[in-house]
Parts: sequence; structure tokens; C-alpha cells
Amino acid sequence: MTGTTTRPVPDGVLPWPATPPLEPASVTTPPTPSTPGSAAPRRGTARASVPRRDIVLSLFGVGPIPARYAASAPRLHEERLRVAAVGQAGEHTPLESALRLRPELAAERSLARGARARLDPAARRLSALVARYDAVTRRLDRAADDLVVDITGRTMTRSEAHDAVDRLGRALDDSLAAGSERHRTESRWRKRVLLFFVLADFALFAYFMSRILNVDLFLPATDPIAFTTSIVFALLFTLGIAYTLHHLGHGHRAFTDDHGEVVVPTGRTSLRVQLVFAHLLMVLPGVLIGVRIVDDALLAGAAWGLAILLGVAIGIVMSGVNQMIYRTELRDGTAETDRLLHLGRALQAARRRDARLELARDRLERRAVRVAMSAERAAVRIEQRGDRIANRGPSARTLHYTRSLSGSPQEGARLPRVDPARAPFDTATAQLREPRPNLGFLRR
Repeated sequence: MTGTTTRPVPDGVLPWPATPPLEPASVTTPPTPSTPGSAAPRRGTARASVPRRDIVLSLFGVGPIPARYAASAPRLHEERLRVAAVGQAGEHTPLESALRLRPELAAERSLARGARARLDPAARRLSALVARYDAVTRRLDRAADDLVVDITGRTMTRSEAHDAVDRLGRALDDSLAAGSERHRTESRWRKRVLLFFVLADFALFAYFMSRILNVDLFLPATDPIAFTTSIVFALLFTLGIAYTLHHLGHGHRAFTDDHGEVVVPTGRTSLRVQLVFAHLLMVLPGVLIGVRIVDDALLAGAAWGLAILLGVAIGIVMSGVNQMIYRTELRDGTAETDRLLHLGRALQAARRRDARLELARDRLERRAVRVAMSAERAAVRIEQRGDRIANRGPSARTLHYTRSLSGSPQEGARLPRVDPARAPFDTATAQLREPRPNLGFLRR
């Protein structure tokens, strides 16, 4: 059996101590040598100087240092070592501050230039759009106070006009439900057809006057004075008779019964005279034209019966057209329907005006949103570009490299942030983001 023997230790001699086991924390990893063209590794110990190989390669654009700062790297490294030796390794050294001053000024100029080029015009456009939006909104807010002119010339508010329309509408509905025909109106197509017959009357009157003045309508150059006179008189007769019958029919509507017929009140002699005059205007032009047609037919050699039949037919047609003019206006509603239509058209025009204003406001809102969103995106890009120039340019890469050689990995990982002056940029963004009380989509 094999065992261990303990040897006696002489007096005055200390025993040899056992070798303690190695702790995991005491194991160190040898540094990895740097490769050309890559950033210097973060070492646990400071380097005494910048490797010349890195400087030479950087001068040709393939080293870890930007070429413009390759010559300044040794001085930056030496100053960093001196500052680290006295325990002030956190802030910029004087040379580092001088190195970062140029990109800081460039970032300030970039922010100011971007604010002048993009944000200030956008702020002016947005202010103009908001001013127009506010003006349209105020106009819409005052729309309820707009005045409407009644058919009698009296002014009223929109609410009063709506009340009057409702009241008249209920009265007309009750009258129509009771079987009354007074408030019925003529259709628009019938009035257009009547206009065509009025033009036919003009042609007949022109023929009548041409025969009276002995002028050929198809050869006006033979007697231009007579031709012009016949046309003028024909136009005067046509328009005068049509307007007179229209005016009389409009005035007689106030005396119609529930069936739309004129009822002459007791003692209204003027109304009887007007009715007689209206019927004369209806019949007399037809008689004149009919007589002229009979005369011309006889001169042309037509038989008496045919000539009289032709004249009577044309006279009846012309008198019927005049009767239609009078009856169409007589049965085209009443004063109540005229007032209802007048107020309805006024309110409809007001609603169309409000609709146009609302459409304009919606368009202004969409334009303001587009301008604001575009300006916000431009502001973000300008701010990012300024930060990139100030904190992520060649100078920042140079300081990362030189600080990595000073033996402090945490120190080289992040540089003190440079905040350039941004007064023009902040002023422009404040104008873009100022509160808009009337624009919920632009509130901040």
C-alpha cells in the first residue's frame, strides 16, 4: 500500500507554502494586434504614441483616421494622455474642442440654412392658410345671422325665413288636402313650350306687317326701311301683347277661387274692365291675322270656303296662344306660393354658399395638413443632418480613435455631445408648432 509520509521540519525553517489556485479574474487575454484600415482596438493599457503605420495609411485614405486629421492625431493623443494622467479624462481637451469647433459651426450653418430654405417658407404658407381658414370659419359662424330679403322687400334672418317657409308649407299642404286648386303651379316644360308659340306669333306678326307695308321678307334689300319697320312693329306687338297678358294674369290670381277661376267681387269695376281688355288682346290679333290670311288667299286664287277656313283656323290658333299666355300665368300659383318659392330660393342659395365655404375650408385644411406634415419631416431631416455633422463626422471618428489609444474603452466609446446653436431653427419650428385653436389637426 502506497501512502504519503510527512517529513519532520527542522527548527527555524518555515514550510514551503502551497501554490494557491488561479482565480478566473486574474486570467488576461492577450491584446489582438490592430489590422491596417480598421479602428484601433480598445486596449486595457494606454499606447505611448499613435502607430506610424496608421498615420501613413490614413494619409492615403485607407487608415483608421480621416485623412484631413491624420497629422493632428499625435498631438491629440499626447494631450489626451496628459489629461488622463491628472484624472480629467471625461471632457474635451483644448485641442479636441478646437477640432470639434469647425463641425459645430458647420452644423449651426446647416441648421440656419435649412430653417431659412425650408421651414421659414413653410411657416409663412401655413400662417397664410391658417388665416384664410380662420376667415372662412368666421364667415360660416356668422352665416346664421345673414339676412334674407322677403318678396315684399322686408329683411329677415335665416331662422325667421325657415319659420316662414314651414308655416307657408303647412298652409299650402292643408289647402291642397282640402281639394283646392289655387296653389298649384305650372310646370317648367309647359312654360318653355309656350315660349315657342310666342315665337310663332312673332312670325305671324312679321308676315302681317310685311303685307301691310308691301315688303318682301325674303328680299329685304329691295326696301330696307320698310323691312326694318315691319320687323320692329312685329316685335313690339308680340312682346307687348305677351307681357300685357302675363301681367294681367299675374294680377288676377288674387281673385281666383278654389278651382282657379276668376271671381269678380261686388263693386270691382276695374277688374271687369281688365278682364274685357284681356279678352280683347286675346281675340283681336287673331282676327287681324285671320282677315289678312283670307285676303291673301283670295288674291292667290283660292276658293272662298278654303280662304275663310284657313283664316279662321290661323286666327283661332293665334287667339289660343294668347289665351294660353294669360291662363298659364293666372293658374301659376298664388301670392303664397310666390313667397314660398322666393324664400326657398333664397335659403337654397344660402345653403349653396355655405356648402362652397365648407368645401373651401376642407381644402384649406387638407393643404395646411400637407404643409405642416412636410415641414415636420423637413425639420426632422434638418435636425438629423445637423446632429450628424456635429457629432458623427470625421472629427468624431478621429477622437474615437485617439481616445481608444489612451487605455480607457468606456471613454472612447462615447464622446461628449456637441450641441450647436439652433436659435433660427427653434424659432422656425416654434412657428410651425404653435397652438392652433381652430385647427384640431394642428394642435400640439
